[in-house]
Amino acid sequence: MSAAFITAWAGAGILVGGALAFGFQCLLTTAPTVTLAMRLTATLLTALMFGALAWRFGHQFDLLPYSVLAALGVALGVIDVLEQRLPSVLVYSGVAIVGALLATSAILHSKGPDFVRALVGMAVIAILYLVLALVSGGGLGAGDVKLGGLLGLALGWLSWSALVTATVLGWFAAALVLLLVRATRRRPQGSLVPMGPFLLFGALITIVVVPG
Repeated sequence: MSAAFITAWAGAGILVGGALAFGFQCLLTTAPTVTLAMRLTATLLTALMFGALAWRFGHQFDLLPYSVLAALGVALGVIDVLEQRLPSVLVYSGVAIVGALLATSAILHSKGPDFVRALVGMAVIAILYLVLALVSGGGLGAGDVKLGGLLGLALGWLSWSALVTATVLGWFAAALVLLLVRATRRRPQGSLVPMGPFLLFGALITIVVVPG
């Protein structure tokens, strides 16, 4: 894939990330002092992900749904870090848009079985996270369950191995960071670590790195 296309798509990521950073600011309840840092972080991360996805998919149609996932994923990750919550409006928008684009890809490229696998993946991860949320006593929230469904949809489209890899990677990263935080005692005992960023990290890294 040409460097010019990757650069151009990364530039599109800057525009999308900047627009989303201003758009989802209304969903925040935190103090304005974090606004500028939040906007810059979201914009740069979106541009980075767009460039990586352009390298991964090139001119394939699948670049569109995964770019939508990356843009909304960055927004969700930033909000979860700041406020430990995942706004339903962003998660449901992701399910609707990514699902519609994957359905379109399935029709255009005769990938009906892949779309069925994506739907099953969404159901499997959502149910798994729902069970974990019920038995963890608040360790996993409703937002994480909904996010799991979105990620299951996107990863299931690629393959079962991508779904498993991303899930394991996300939980491993969360466990590692939690152990480091507890070892350094930089977080009060019993406080929660937001899972959303780790689940998104595992998914986006897998989408970019794992061959289709």
